[in-house]
Amino acid sequence: MKGILIIIVVVIGYFVFNRSRTFARGTSGKKMSFNRRTKPFSASIDLFKSSRFNPAYIQMVVTNTGTREIDLHAPVLIFKRWFTKRKFRVLKVEHSEIYPILLEKDNTYLLDISLEQFYETVPELQLACRMSVEMRDLSGKRYKSQTIRLKWF
Repeated sequence: MKGILIIIVVVIGYFVFNRSRTFARGTSGKKMSFNRRTKPFSASIDLFKSSRFNPAYIQMVVTNTGTREIDLHAPVLIFKRWFTKRKFRVLKVEHSEIYPILLEKDNTYLLDISLEQFYETVPELQLACRMSVEMRDLSGKRYKSQTIRLKWF
């Protein structure tokens, strides 16, 4: 009974608030909606691990979520441990320079990153607990991925 009463109050409150915004702005005012606004230039970066702890590969998926095509510079891998960070820029993929990369609307770019090459070059990276990726477009806007956990300690 209480749940139904709460739902009714929320629905009535939504309509009253929406209506008051319409009257305040006039008939051409926007109504409140829960849809995401689309931006002309926007990208999302997702990271997927090969295993839950101590992954050997990270799969990076970059999706153009904007309404226009976007040029992205090379990704920067950020290894984190406590208060320290190490950054590495990916310059080449399979011995070819492909950056900056052009992504059209709703297209995706997939990159498999082997962590072993970083661990062999810089052995202290094996102590890194977390990792994220950052990319910039040609205008300088920064797009970051979520931080993933490589190991607990």
